[in-house]
Parts: sequence; structure tokens; C-alpha cells
Amino acid sequence: MPPLARADGVRAGPTSGTRRRLDHIDAMRPLKQAAVVSTHALIFFAPLATSSTVIGLIMLTRFSRDAFLFVSACMLAYSYRSAPRVDLGRYAWRRFMAVGVPYLTWTVIYYLFTSATAMSTFPYYTFRGTGVLSAAGADHFAHLLWTGYYQLYYLIVIMEFYVIFPLLLAILRRATRWHRAILVGAVVCQLVYGVVLSVHPFGFHLSGMEQTRLIISYPAYLVGGVIVALHLDDVHRWIVTHPRVIVLATAASALIAEVASYLGRFAVWPLYLHTGNMVFAPLVVPYNVGMILCVYLLGVHLVSPRRTEWVRAAVQSGSDNSYGVYLSQLIWIPLLVRLVDGANWHVPWPVAVPAALVIVYGTGFVFTAVMARTPLAKGVTGRSRASWSTLWPRHRPGRFTLRGDVGGGPMDVVSE
Repeated sequence: MPPLARADGVRAGPTSGTRRRLDHIDAMRPLKQAAVVSTHALIFFAPLATSSTVIGLIMLTRFSRDAFLFVSACMLAYSYRSAPRVDLGRYAWRRFMAVGVPYLTWTVIYYLFTSATAMSTFPYYTFRGTGVLSAAGADHFAHLLWTGYYQLYYLIVIMEFYVIFPLLLAILRRATRWHRAILVGAVVCQLVYGVVLSVHPFGFHLSGMEQTRLIISYPAYLVGGVIVALHLDDVHRWIVTHPRVIVLATAASALIAEVASYLGRFAVWPLYLHTGNMVFAPLVVPYNVGMILCVYLLGVHLVSPRRTEWVRAAVQSGSDNSYGVYLSQLIWIPLLVRLVDGANWHVPWPVAVPAALVIVYGTGFVFTAVMARTPLAKGVTGRSRASWSTLWPRHRPGRFTLRGDVGGGPMDVVSE
């Protein structure tokens, strides 16, 4: 296999049978997960029904889903861009272990968790198990498995993408001269799709659940991710040489989306220009793309040699544990809600939401770090088992060089 090129243009040697990681991509993972937790903290701890401010904030944090899909597609394509072909058997097994096993594990966990009975006193939940093995319980489990519990639908979409990826990669490899046109076409499809969902032409309608769980809802991010991977060196150079343009454009697009969200309360404002609760609103697409680039820039900043060893160690540990934070967060958030309600604490949502973000992320981080060092590591955290000696965060120099299977999940760069 020919050597792979790093995003900064340095060549690495053959990588058969190992994982190699891109530091700045790793650094994007905890940032993205923090945005996911922020979205859910706003949903659970802020007055959605009465606050346009909260709706506007959720609109700004929802980019995390599209960033997840974009980077997952990009890193998968990057890992195969120098491979002459995709070994379908090995490919399917690795994808199943990285996403399928954690998905099945956490579907079972959330099934049991949602089968528990709420109590008014600590520990606030009790598990009797009477309905778990019943017909109604089986139907509930099948529903969770098919639709994905809450945030797990991200994994359903990425698994759909895994099915078509080998064919998509083969097509894009043969159509190199058309990559810009294809990328523009994918963005146009994304915008048109948002319009169609808002105006329902010819009676076309998809429920909110169907919209978020179908691969056709994310053409710009999935197709765009593969194309970017095939030109990652050039894209990287463009991003790091245009930070001011990217940040200003993203801020402007955020302002436009927020203004559109405010104007959406007036009947004269066209439906296809609504944002707010419109998950795939066309006016939000520029902001989502801009935020993906901003997070990329922040990742580059965090792993710079100019950062202290402590900062880089924290970023690396955050990256290694971020997948577990994502998987487990909907255990910690409801428990925190029950704790606050049970203690009769009245905390204003501008205080409660940031506090919930810190508590939930911290709890998920510690939980993942511990579970990753047990035999349950792969299923519960999406990581291969790590040694207890690595529990305390340390900066591991030379992350662009080869190393063992430490991380896990769909955003990893995996040399096949």
C-alpha cells in the first residue's frame, strides 16, 4: 500500500494493521460532544415552550450532529483514500465493532433504563423488571432498536452511510475531475431538501423522526466529507490560511439564522425561510458548515506544539473518552433532572444549563475512562480495552506516528 499523506503534507509510512490519528481531528471530538450535551441540557433544563432565546440557542448547538456525520464520513474516506480497494469483509467487521456493538449495547441499556419506575426519593428510580420480558416490553425494545434511542439515531445514519460508502467511494474516485461540481450539487440538494420539508410540495411529508434518521437528509455533509477527505491536504491548507474569513462568515450566518428564527413568529415570513425548530432549514446550512470549519480550526489550535503539555494531555484524554460521553449522556441528564427536582432546587436556566453541561460531561468522562479499562470496554465505551496505567491523562508525543488501538468510534482514522 502506498504511504498515506498527513494533512500537513508530511508522509507517514505503511500503516497496515494499526490505527493512525490526526491530532487536530482528535481534538474536534470532545468539542463536538460538548455541543451535543449542550443541546440536550437546553432541552431538559430550559423552558423550550416559552423561550425563543432557548430555541435560538439549540439551533446554534445542533451543528454537532452534522459535524459528527461530516467528520465520520471524511475520516472513513481518508483511511481508504490510498487503498486500491475496499476489502468488504474486513470493512464490515470493523464498522460493526466500531458502531454496531456500542449501538446494540446501549440500546439494551436504555431499554432497561426507560423500563425503570420513577420514585420521588433517592435513588429516584426503581427497577422491578415486570414488563421487560413482556410482549409490550419486546415491542418497546424493537422500537428502540429500529429508531435509535434519542441521540443514538446518529449511529443509525452513519450505519446507513457505511452500507453505501464502498460504492460512493468508487464513483468519486472515477469522477475526480467532477468533484467540485458534485460537492456543489450536494449542497444544492441539501438546500432544496430543506425547502421541500418546509412547504410539502405534492403532499410530500416526512415525520420529524423520519427526517433525522434517513441518510437522504444529509447529502452535503456525507458526500462533502468524502470529497474533502480525497483532497484533505489542500482543504487543510485553505482552512488554516483563512481563519478570519471563516470565523466572520460563520458569525454572519449565525446572525442571519437567528433573525430568521425571530421573524418566523410572523405569518408573512415564508415557511422555507424559517429556522428555529426547522431542523433542516436551508438558512441554517451555511452556519453548520461554518461551525464545522471553526471547530476544525480550534482543533488545530489545541494541538499546536505551542500549547502546554497539560492542555495537550487533556485534549487527548477528552478525545479518547468522548465517544463514551456521547453514548452515556442520556443516563446522566435524566438522573440530574431527578436530583434537582427531588431536592426542590429552583435554578435559573442560564445557570442550570452550563452547570448541567459540566456535570454531565464530567460524569460521562469519568465513567468512560473507568469502563474503558474493564472487559466491557468495547461495548460500553466503543474503545478497545486500555490499561489502568494510562488512566491519568498524559500527553503522548508523536500522535502522527503509528500507535495501537486506543481510540474508537466512527470518527477514528483507521488504516485498512
